[in-house]
Amino acid sequence: MNIHDYGFYRVAAVVPPCAVGDCAGNAERIISALRKSAEMGADIAVFPALALTSASCGILFGQRSLLNAAEDRLAYIVRQTTMDPIIGIVGFPFFFSGNIYSVVAVFSRGTIYGIVPLDGTAHSRVFSVYSGRESSTILTGLQNTAIPFGSDLLFEVEKSRFSFVIGSPKNIQNQSQAGIKDGSPATGSTLTVTGAALYIEPLAQASFAGSFTELCRSAAARSKQERNTVLFVNAGWGESTTDTACAGERGIYENGELLAAANGFELSAFNKTGDFDFSDYEDEAAITLADMDCEAPSGFGRSPSACRRIDIPVIPSRGVLLVRPRNPNPFIPLAVQNNESAWESFFSQVTELQARGLAKRMYHTGCTKTVLGISGGLDSTLALFISVLASRMLRQKPDSVTAITMPGFGTTDRTKSNALKLAELLGCTVLTIPIEKAMLQHFADIGHPTDLCNTVYENAQARERTQILMDKANQLGALLVGTGDISESALGWETYNGDHISMYNVNAGIPKTMLRHCIRYVVAYPTAFLPDADKHTEFRAIVQDILDTPISPELLPAQKQVITQKTEDILGPYELHDFFLYYLLHTDFSPAKILLLAEHCFSTEQRYNRQQILGCMRIFYRRLFSQQFKRSCAPDGVQVGFGSFSPRGSWQMPSDMNAAVWLAELEKLSEV
Repeated sequence: MNIHDYGFYRVAAVVPPCAVGDCAGNAERIISALRKSAEMGADIAVFPALALTSASCGILFGQRSLLNAAEDRLAYIVRQTTMDPIIGIVGFPFFFSGNIYSVVAVFSRGTIYGIVPLDGTAHSRVFSVYSGRESSTILTGLQNTAIPFGSDLLFEVEKSRFSFVIGSPKNIQNQSQAGIKDGSPATGSTLTVTGAALYIEPLAQASFAGSFTELCRSAAARSKQERNTVLFVNAGWGESTTDTACAGERGIYENGELLAAANGFELSAFNKTGDFDFSDYEDEAAITLADMDCEAPSGFGRSPSACRRIDIPVIPSRGVLLVRPRNPNPFIPLAVQNNESAWESFFSQVTELQARGLAKRMYHTGCTKTVLGISGGLDSTLALFISVLASRMLRQKPDSVTAITMPGFGTTDRTKSNALKLAELLGCTVLTIPIEKAMLQHFADIGHPTDLCNTVYENAQARERTQILMDKANQLGALLVGTGDISESALGWETYNGDHISMYNVNAGIPKTMLRHCIRYVVAYPTAFLPDADKHTEFRAIVQDILDTPISPELLPAQKQVITQKTEDILGPYELHDFFLYYLLHTDFSPAKILLLAEHCFSTEQRYNRQQILGCMRIFYRRLFSQQFKRSCAPDGVQVGFGSFSPRGSWQMPSDMNAAVWLAELEKLSEV
């Protein structure tokens, strides 16, 4: 298997050093960079606009000598790279139909497949604005066969495995200043073709303070809007600095997320590579392309039906080693993980949405109180914080939140103590209602041996606790707040009609790994939850111990007050389950592709090997299918953006769906 089989293709944004007007020298550097990119496994190498001549030749772009030299050296590059397994995209000045254009040539294995003019709103007096009326097939000295020319070219690789177009971003910065003086155009028009998996933007514009940020922001926004990949690459080292400088900015963004980007004046050839995933776009495009085969809105670009499709034959397959950012916790964007202020803002919004959802439900039902069970675990801790925050939103006192601890056979002093101290510190009404006596009576009533610690033994305790909470909520005229998270819902790690049920579940859209970050956010910024600053030190110590406590339902007898029932020992690590869950909710990826991504993220750090990941995947898929009946009648709960299993939302799955196809694929993967 190779990365193409999984829908990944490798692209390189290449900025070789150039010499102004030195077509021969620039051509040699481009050839060297193409070959290096091919050695790195790139399928496509993209160079800046006018890379063959440099972008700062000024009025001399109108000289036929320079134009002829550029065309001759392009033909030389194409011939010299005939045996190199890569698609090259190189910019040069081109004389056609009485006009001079800044264009790029798309070539591979000795054949030029198309020439695309780059348009813009600011041009020098040499380059013409391409109107689109000259679209044609041309004959030049570049090769014996005709070459498609125009901005309406949609290039399809490997018989439509994926497609790409070439254009320019719109309004990257103030175009009145962006052009290189007396030289190249500062390309700035909108893309001419919509509906491609990859948008390629070769640039030749002056760099200013902040221009790299603006380029990245624009590319991220457009890739997210179109749900595809955007690659931009600007001219760099060697361009004239008579009046301005070019920084060689380049970046690759997939669906709004950064794959690779860099900004600097490197003195040698340099590139940024990334493996973009066309299959995720392909799923979206299957719907949108049909809708786009009509006249496109003004400024939006041509629809695929108005394009000339150019097929580029099969390029050799690559190996399976991915070049992508590693994010073992994909529910949290890397941009959030690597920036403290972004992290604070992100989790502030998460907890705010949870609390607003609960506050709205309380307001609608007329409930001024809430009830929840607290265990000293992660889920109930976050639910407690959210309940307190919601009470503050409604201008109620914290004691309107009734927190109930219900110690049973497996409850340890550590978890019980943490739960009680935390609720008391927050100012909640705190109750302790032991369940041991009720459970012994219940076991006697149904004829269940008290020393038989099976499913009946565990689930009966969960249902007893839910009964207490429901009845207490009725007694107080309160709303019962659920604590279960979306990771537990995916695995069915909840007791049907036990902790599975509540009146409103604030954690319904929060994965287990996200819970830890939400709680850490509260620890870092506790004022909204606990205004009294004198209590913050004690508060942080309690919560930190909760974070350090192993995840456990505490339903089996504890030995010497030590937790014996650890969830991750039974199910496997939650960080793996949440990784699978993310791609289940957000993509249609097969188990094989999710395994590839998991190995990419976890195996390189020697956290989990292939067999450990596969073992966890078997548990995930087996339980996912077998436990759907619990999700089919889940209580209401706000979705904060990470996904949802709500039967009223987008998740539609029969409770009797068979997992055989998915489990069979996992077995085949185990044999590799």
